Amino acid sequence: MEQAKPLVTVILPTHNHAPFIAQAIESVLMQKTDFSFDVLLHDDASTDGTADICRTYAARYPDVIKLIAQTENQYQKDRRIQSHILIPKVQAKYTAILDGDDYWTDSQKLQKQVSYLEAHPDCTLCIGAADVVDVNGKFVRKTAPYAENRKVDPVDMIRAGGGFTATNTIVMPTQLLKNLPEFADHIEAEDIPFQLLGALKGYAWYIADTLMAYRQAVPGSWSTRQYASGTETRIKTSRDIIALNEGYDAFSGGKYHEAFLEAIRYQEFLILCYEHKLREATRPPYREFYRGLSTKRKLRLWGETYFNGLTMRLLSYRRNKR
Repeated sequence: MEQAKPLVTVILPTHNHAPFIAQAIESVLMQKTDFSFDVLLHDDASTDGTADICRTYAARYPDVIKLIAQTENQYQKDRRIQSHILIPKVQAKYTAILDGDDYWTDSQKLQKQVSYLEAHPDCTLCIGAADVVDVNGKFVRKTAPYAENRKVDPVDMIRAGGGFTATNTIVMPTQLLKNLPEFADHIEAEDIPFQLLGALKGYAWYIADTLMAYRQAVPGSWSTRQYASGTETRIKTSRDIIALNEGYDAFSGGKYHEAFLEAIRYQEFLILCYEHKLREATRPPYREFYRGLSTKRKLRLWGETYFNGLTMRLLSYRRNKR
C-alpha cells in the first residue's frame, strides 16, 4: 500500500545529544494522529555517539525517519541549520520543531495543533505551554503566557523578546517558513523570527495544555553559550535582536511600533549594562528596565561598574567554590 503523504514534517536537529536524543525521537514516535507525519533528523557530525543512535532509529523506522548524517559540522559554516538546511527540504504542509535535547510530553500534541490549523486557515502559528526541566528531566518551572486557549496578542510576543513560548511547541505552515524575510538572518536563535512571522502574517493560536519539556542548561546549547559568553558576544546578540525588531516593525507597517520600540530599548538597556554604563542605564528611557531588576542584579551591576576587578574575582571565587 502506498504511504500517505505526510501532512507534517518534524525537523529534529541534533549535535552531541547522546544522553537525550533517544527520548526526543521517542516523544515524536509516540504521537497519536489521524494523519501521516515524518521526521527529518539532522545529526551535525556528532562525536559523542549521537550519530549511532540516530542511525539505529532511522534503520528501525525507515518509513518515518529520514536521517541527514553530516560528516562535517555545518554549524561552523552556517548557524541557521533549520532555515537554510532543513526547512528547504520539507515537502509537508506543516513543519513542527523539536531540538535533540528536548522532548514532547503530550501524545496528542501534533493532533491538537494540526487540527486547529486545518480548521482555521488564517492561523499561521500554533504554540502551547511547556515545562522547563533540568538536564535530568526534573521540573523547574512552567512556561505558560496565558491560562487558557486563545489568540496571541502580538504585543505580548514582541515584548517577551523571544521568551514568550518554548521553541519546540511551534507548528507552522511550511511555505511561510520557506519565505522568511531576509532580515530574519540577523539572529542566530531561529525561533524568534519564526514566532514573530507567525504572529504577524496571520495570527498565532495558543493551546494552554503543556505540550513539551524544554531542558535548560544543557552543555553546548545556544542559551548556555550565551550565558557563558563574553561581553562582545552578548552585545552582538542584542544588536542582532535590535535589527530583527526593526525589520519586523517595518514588515508590520508600524502597527505595533510602540511594542517594537520597547523591545529595542530593552536590548539597548542590556548593552549599557554589558558596557558597565550604569548611569545611562538608570535614566530615561531605560529607567523602568533598571527598576525591574532584582536587588541582587542591581548590586552586581553597581559592583561591575565601580569595582569591576574585585567583583569579577568574587564571582570567579563563587563559581569555583560550587
